[in-house]
Amino acid sequence: MTRELAKDSVTLSEATFVSIATMAPGVGAAFAVAAGAGFAGGALSASVVFALMGCLFVGLAIGQLAKKIASAGGMASYLAVAFHGAAGFLAGWGTLLVYAAAIPYLGLLVGSMLGGALDGALGLGYTGWWIVGCLLCVGVAALLNFLGAQFGTRVGLTLGALEIIVLLVISVWMIVKAGDRNGLAVFGTAFANVDGFQGFSGIIAGAIYAFLAFIGFDAAVPLAEEARDPQKTIARAVVGSVIGVGAFFVITTYASTVYFGPEKYSGFLQYGNGDPWMEMTRNLWGAGWVILLVTLLSSGLASANGAGMAATRTAWALGRARTLPAGLARLHQRFASPVIAIAVVFSVALAVAIVAGLAFGPVDAFTMMGTVLTVAVLPIYMAVCIACPVYYLRFHRAEFRVIRHGLLPLLGLAFLLPTFCAGAGIPLFSFVGELSYPMNLAGYIVGAWWIAGVAAVIYLQMRHPRRLDPAEMIPGHRSVREVASATNEIDVAEYSDVTGKTEARA
Repeated sequence: MTRELAKDSVTLSEATFVSIATMAPGVGAAFAVAAGAGFAGGALSASVVFALMGCLFVGLAIGQLAKKIASAGGMASYLAVAFHGAAGFLAGWGTLLVYAAAIPYLGLLVGSMLGGALDGALGLGYTGWWIVGCLLCVGVAALLNFLGAQFGTRVGLTLGALEIIVLLVISVWMIVKAGDRNGLAVFGTAFANVDGFQGFSGIIAGAIYAFLAFIGFDAAVPLAEEARDPQKTIARAVVGSVIGVGAFFVITTYASTVYFGPEKYSGFLQYGNGDPWMEMTRNLWGAGWVILLVTLLSSGLASANGAGMAATRTAWALGRARTLPAGLARLHQRFASPVIAIAVVFSVALAVAIVAGLAFGPVDAFTMMGTVLTVAVLPIYMAVCIACPVYYLRFHRAEFRVIRHGLLPLLGLAFLLPTFCAGAGIPLFSFVGELSYPMNLAGYIVGAWWIAGVAAVIYLQMRHPRRLDPAEMIPGHRSVREVASATNEIDVAEYSDVTGKTEARA
């Protein structure tokens, strides 16, 4: 078994499209963003802009950290270096939940689409077909992961380009057909008319699902050890994917709003038996709706593949650091893919998808899983916003810039915190409304996951403190003392090493 991932095997375009494909622009526009219509009404476009700004600030923070730290541990590595190995482990633990949960979310989504399209075909009803679709989506994504990063990223590039083109053509068609309904009022609160979520409250609640659509823009980060020139490639891939797909979401959401009618958009999800984009495409293109179906199915598959790459590489990095079982770090001899991590992550994801789908129905199940994703990922994004200035002040003080490393990352908190509170059911703000069942289970699920992670940190700190050393997660990482000696930028006596013991002054 090889011990290293395939270095220099992922290009900038491939890394960018891993992030883009993981965001699943087609599925994101048609389902994830659209789920916010029940809260934001005709102001959903404003929710998308809100989420775009928040993710852009996070992306800029990630980009600045990626210039200095290249690790398959992704954002966990950033927090480990900036704060403490325990923070890094918890970030990795949370990232693992986010991307592992994305796989059943996407499997259920693909299964639901296939069930709706083929209900009654070959003697199988909706339930039979959604299970088949779920199995195919998760199974094919696992195979693509097994065949290695280069193969998987190239598949993601092709599928990502296809879905963007098709959805943009449909959106332009809708905008033209909307005629005099076009206007900028949908970017304000005028059409935020859902009972209990009027005004800015609706925009924030809708942003939960807009943020859900953006999850995945950081999927390129765990590819750092496989990317060419990772210090530049990862930063450009993350920021580029946010801007590109963010603009795409704004266009598609605006198009569906003005075409459907902003004053009645709160009922958008009920249109077409829960598949509004498919029904609108039938009205516009007739039998051409099949093109959209194939596009959305491929979008879900590409996203499941990208989410799997992020989840398995995070698990691999934590296994390499031995903060999770070391067997997760085992790589395939030929494809250099983390085979044990792939087997564990995808097996658990498939089991969760089938159980949740049977318990709640696939539609409610994938909506609940989507809320879990959002609630789980936002604290990590917020921590990264804080880690950016902390890291530069600790290790590269001479390079610190107030706006680039301080103001812009911290502005991200202003966008992320209200949305996290809305999704987690924390009444910190007066405009936060309570989500309905089973979406309101998300906070409890994520809370239980974090409690388990904290318990693991306590165990590691007591029994194996060296495993929380950032050097275990990041190849070539230097200690605080070594950086201080090389740069003379920090006073080492101010800081502690990963075991909590104060370093001697350099």
